Amino acid sequence: MQETNLYTVTIPVMAKSLGALDKILDKVTEHAATKATERQPVGMRAEALLQSRLVFDQFPFVMQVQVACDNAKGLAARLSGVEAPKFEDNEKTVAELKTRIEKTLAFLNTIKPEQIIGKEDVKIALPYWGGKHVTGFEYVTQQALPNFFFHVTTAYSILRTNGVVIGKSDYIGGVPLKD
Repeated sequence: MQETNLYTVTIPVMAKSLGALDKILDKVTEHAATKATERQPVGMRAEALLQSRLVFDQFPFVMQVQVACDNAKGLAARLSGVEAPKFEDNEKTVAELKTRIEKTLAFLNTIKPEQIIGKEDVKIALPYWGGKHVTGFEYVTQQALPNFFFHVTTAYSILRTNGVVIGKSDYIGGVPLKD
């Protein structure tokens, strides 16, 4: 049985989810080239899908992916004590979003378990918290993971709303079944 710690419930989980999101982006390209929906004609450019949103005051798909990546690298950096890479937030194509996910995964792969294990009590403060902080455990369980999955789920939902043929197995990205 694998030991549960802040590393095992964050970095591998986020990496798996971002990997699934990367594969979903391949379906965006396919959908844009071949499918029509009530809301969009056949041949709708994938870039138009990237600007779709569920409701007028919510971030578009492209920003949902950007924020999910930012959450993953931010969590990894804050818990490990290293600086997160900075991304420009200028992606306009599926290929550029895939590159952003790849760069995020590459950063996550630099984080070793020992950099995060035991950081449950470290103080985490974000600029918009007005000088207050939470513990590493509270940050992971109460803010970082819920926020990460909010944006991944919203990205998924935007695509489903626009008729991209994806399902729960695409979102989950596989399960390590054993005999």
